[in-house]
Amino acid sequence: MNPYRFGPFVLDVGERRLQRGGDLVPLTPKVFDTLVYLVERHGRLAGKDELLEAIWTGAHVEEGNLSRTIHVLRKALAAADDENGPQTQYIETVPTKGYRFVAPVTSPGGTAGTSDAAVSDADPAPEAVRAGGAASWRWPALLTAAALLVLAMAGAAWRARERHEPAVAGGAERNAPRTSSGAAYARFQSGRWRLDRQLAGDVEAALADFEAAIELDPSFAAAYAGKADARFFRYWDTGSHDDIAQARRAIQTAIALDDGSAYAHALQCRLLGTYDWDFAAAETECRRAVALDPANDAVRREMGFLLNALGRHDEALNEMDAAIAIAPTSFNKRSRGLLLYFARRFDDAIVQLEQVEVTDPAYPGASRWIARCLEQKREYGAALEALIRSRESAGAPPDATLMLRQAFDAAGWPGVLRASLLHPQPVPPELENAGTYAQLGDTDAAFVVLESMISARRVMIVHMDREPRLDPVRRDPRFDRLARRVGLRKPS
Repeated sequence: MNPYRFGPFVLDVGERRLQRGGDLVPLTPKVFDTLVYLVERHGRLAGKDELLEAIWTGAHVEEGNLSRTIHVLRKALAAADDENGPQTQYIETVPTKGYRFVAPVTSPGGTAGTSDAAVSDADPAPEAVRAGGAASWRWPALLTAAALLVLAMAGAAWRARERHEPAVAGGAERNAPRTSSGAAYARFQSGRWRLDRQLAGDVEAALADFEAAIELDPSFAAAYAGKADARFFRYWDTGSHDDIAQARRAIQTAIALDDGSAYAHALQCRLLGTYDWDFAAAETECRRAVALDPANDAVRREMGFLLNALGRHDEALNEMDAAIAIAPTSFNKRSRGLLLYFARRFDDAIVQLEQVEVTDPAYPGASRWIARCLEQKREYGAALEALIRSRESAGAPPDATLMLRQAFDAAGWPGVLRASLLHPQPVPPELENAGTYAQLGDTDAAFVVLESMISARRVMIVHMDREPRLDPVRRDPRFDRLARRVGLRKPS
C-alpha cells in the first residue's frame, strides 16, 4: 500500500510512520490513529462521536480526550511544518460537530484532494474501523510482515545452530523468541508492544495476545513469559494473588520449555524480588537473564529496578541506560526518569520525564512523577500544573482539576495533597498515599498504609526505602521494622 502525502508529510499507514523530509515525526498511538482516520476521509466531516468510537472503541472516554488528541496532533504537524513560511491548516474544527482534514492529500491510489479519493464504496477500512478500532483493519498486513520476519528469524536461528553460533535478530536480541508459527509470533509482538505502551486497556489486550499465541503454538516459551508479564501488570491493578499464581505457573512453563529464555528468567527475577522478597535469588535470576541475552532491553530494565530497590542507584541507572541504548522507547525513558527520582536527582529526572511528555503526551505517569520531583524541590506552583496535566491526560473531568486549583488557592500545597487523597488517580495509590500522609505530617496514617501494603504484598513496597516522600517518617522505629519485614534490611 502506497503512503498518503500531504504538504511536506508522508503518512505510511502500514508501517505506522509519519515523516517529513525523511525525518520521523513522533506520534503516540491514539494520535497516529486519529491522523489516519482523518486523512483517509480528507474533505469529509468526522463527527466527534464517530471519532470517539473509532479511536477508543468500546472504552468510556470523555470528549476532552478527543480535543486533547487533536490539539497534540495539530502541534506535531505545526512543529514539523515549514518554519520559514505560513503554517498550513491541516485540521478544521467544525464547532460542536467534529473535525475535517482540509489539506490536499495524495491518496495511495495516486489521486489528490477529494473525499471520494480517500474513501470509496470498495474501501474496507471504515467498516473495519467501526468493527474493531482504528488500527484493527491494518492487522492483516502486520501479521503478514511478522510472519515473514519470523520465518527469516527461524532460518537465521537454524543456520546459527548449524554453525554453533548465536542468532541475532535485528542486531539486538540474541535470544530471540522461538516459534514456527508466524501468527503466534505476531500476537506475541503485539502483546509486548501493548505492555510497553501501557495505555488504558492495554494490559488485558496484551494478555489476550499472549494467550492467543500460546493457543497457536503451545510450545512457544516466550509467549508463556509474556503471559506472566501481563499477569504481573494485571496484579498491579487488581491486587489479586491469583494473578501472581498464574504468573508463577506461566514462568515455570516457559523455563521448562526453554531454560535459555532470558525473558522468562527476568520475570522470575521480578517474581522473586517484588512478591517473594528473596532479593539474593532475584539478583541471581536477573544476572542469568543478562548473561543469556545482554542485548535485551526488557532484561536490563528488570535488573535496573531490582538494583534500585536494593539502593544501588549507580548500577541501576547503568542498567537503564543500557536498556535505552538497546531500545530508546518511551517505556525505558519513563523508567529512567523514575530511577532518577528515587536517586533524588530531581532536576535530571524532570528533564528526562519532560522528554516523555513531549513524545508520549497520552501517558499520564510522566507528569505525575514530574509533580513529585517539583514537590521535593518545593516548587509547588509548578508541581500543581504538572499534577493537573497528569490528571487531564488520565481523563479527569474539568471539575476535578478545578478542585485542585481551588485547594491550592485556599491552603497551598497541603490543600492539594488533602484533595488528592479524596480523589486519587486511577493507579494503585498505596505508596503515593503513604507519601502524601508523610508529607502532611500524619505519621500514623502513613504507617497504616505501609502496613496494608506489606500485608497485601503490593509491588511498590520494595521501593519504600528509596521513596523521597517518605523521608519525614524514615527515622520512626516503625519504618526500620517494616523494611526488615520486606527484606530490605538484614535481620538484627
